[in-house]
Amino acid sequence: MTVWVSSFKKTFLSCAVLGVAALTHATIYEAEDLKGVNAADIVEGKEYSGGKYLKVSDTLTFKIDVEETGMYSLETQVRIKQYAWFDSKIIANENVVASLLTKPREADSNYVIKGIAKLKKGSPNLIKVGNGSIGVDYLKVEKMPDVKYEIDPEPVTPNSTVEARKVKKFLVDNFGKKTLSGMMISDQVFNYDYAEEKLGCGKDSLGKVNCEHNEDSTKWKGQIDIAEFYKRSGKYPAIGGFDFLMGTGKSSGSGWFRGYTLNMVKMAEELWGLGGIPTFAWHWKVGQDSVFYTKEKGFNNAGCTEGVAGTSKDNTCFNYTKAFKNEQCSEIDSTSEVFKLLINDIDTVSSYLKTLQDQKVPVIWRPLHEAAGGWFWWGTASSKCYTQLYRLVYNRMVKVNGLKNLIWTWNINTDPAIGYDYSALNKDWYPGDDIVDIIGVDVYVDHHGSLVNYYNKIVEDMGTKKLIALTENGAIPDIDSIAEDKSHWSFWMTWSQTWSGNFLDKTSDELWKKNLSDERVLGLDEMPKWDEITLDFKPVKMQTRALEILQIGKSLEIHLPQNARITIFNLYGKQIYSNFLNAGTQIIDLQNIPHGTYLIKTKGLSLSTTQKVVLH
Repeated sequence: MTVWVSSFKKTFLSCAVLGVAALTHATIYEAEDLKGVNAADIVEGKEYSGGKYLKVSDTLTFKIDVEETGMYSLETQVRIKQYAWFDSKIIANENVVASLLTKPREADSNYVIKGIAKLKKGSPNLIKVGNGSIGVDYLKVEKMPDVKYEIDPEPVTPNSTVEARKVKKFLVDNFGKKTLSGMMISDQVFNYDYAEEKLGCGKDSLGKVNCEHNEDSTKWKGQIDIAEFYKRSGKYPAIGGFDFLMGTGKSSGSGWFRGYTLNMVKMAEELWGLGGIPTFAWHWKVGQDSVFYTKEKGFNNAGCTEGVAGTSKDNTCFNYTKAFKNEQCSEIDSTSEVFKLLINDIDTVSSYLKTLQDQKVPVIWRPLHEAAGGWFWWGTASSKCYTQLYRLVYNRMVKVNGLKNLIWTWNINTDPAIGYDYSALNKDWYPGDDIVDIIGVDVYVDHHGSLVNYYNKIVEDMGTKKLIALTENGAIPDIDSIAEDKSHWSFWMTWSQTWSGNFLDKTSDELWKKNLSDERVLGLDEMPKWDEITLDFKPVKMQTRALEILQIGKSLEIHLPQNARITIFNLYGKQIYSNFLNAGTQIIDLQNIPHGTYLIKTKGLSLSTTQKVVLH
């Protein structure tokens, strides 16, 4: 392999170029192989990939030819100077494809930076590394294989509603072929009768009906965010974004706050009737708190005080880990006040979702979003506690409250403990394949690229068994870029224009119209007639689990591998419960059973066990 340098300085390299043969497989190029450059260990006695780090003053540029246009993984190892902030980058053909903002360390430190970039056949690709480092070790380049997906068209919720199953099937059928458009609503126009505390027009002192807004403006299509979307693109979005922002918290039960939540539920039902799909997030204000944001470290801040109420206007000190018995959050403490606060709020939001279920409306449901960020109270503890909290929400909503209309979406996010770009997406916060239908990520940028780095990082870390969506975005990714880079976003969701969001402005009207008129982007008028979708697929066969009996608060969660009769006795042999239950996960409510020790007998065709449980 011929190696040459176009320009260099003897020891401190200003800009060097390394030319290589065309690539068909993973290849590592050592920086010290640059001819005419004196490479030296910059930490004496330290072993590196090739034994040397090349000192640089700016960037080191490799010139790479490839045999095939496609996506390539790029990796470099750099050395960062002690006591300094450095934003080290990989730049491919003038595009930043990876960056790592490193905090000051007590000594010179080594970092591996990874990125994904589109490299083109027929012209040299310039890959620059360094940008803040004091040394470069190597560059590794490898063609990424085409990805094959195996996504279960059945929702993870057992016995999901027909409507939820149709939505999941539709999303899976279109994954890799079509991207659904989405728009978030923040401000809402609705009429509210404050005297009767219900949606609708109020009455004045003489009993005359008084409507604050005309009827058309209160409908989903008339909402400011949605109307503006239509004005710019010529179409309505296929997915409408809603938020239980006002559904819990200090003022949630009355006035405008209650109207806000009731109207969202009403609009979600309306949207489904139009053929669209509603999606809900939950900026969760707990109990009597009025804020969900935290300052750095949240409840770990020295200035934080105990409890929920009375926290500062821009920071909650709420510590959800007190709903568990230990620091690992491995066991629920159903007697704790924090647990009761959580359960009360979950039940409140469940009641709104149950209203939609009763109206046969499915929901793409995204709780506890932007997991690792730390700016919401649910991201202030460990990843282990977060996953347990997510499971608590899932178990309460599905197994206790009986919600079967939800498509469960988990929202990965960059972890500030790692970095600030896509390479810091942290899979440790993933709650598990068994309770997630869609993996989403929120990305706000001012360009219209495919965001393939985020997409491929999710595939690399999380696998190919889940739908992948851009659950929040500013500028929309152009469909041509999505197709070329094979970043098959199931949908994107532009955040609101109202409440000073102005995120529709991030995309030009020309690009809005181009994308929404493309057959690969679905607007509301391209959505199916849901009554015509058939559920002719066979569910993926799940591995049979053994008998499990778990105590969750004052309920028993029992997984039965077969139909069986469950009988509960106290220690005196008195029968206090008996019922024949079907195979699967079942919930037994024990609210009216006193504290104490009980025996649970399980009797099925080929199953006979007796277990002891202590109710706290």
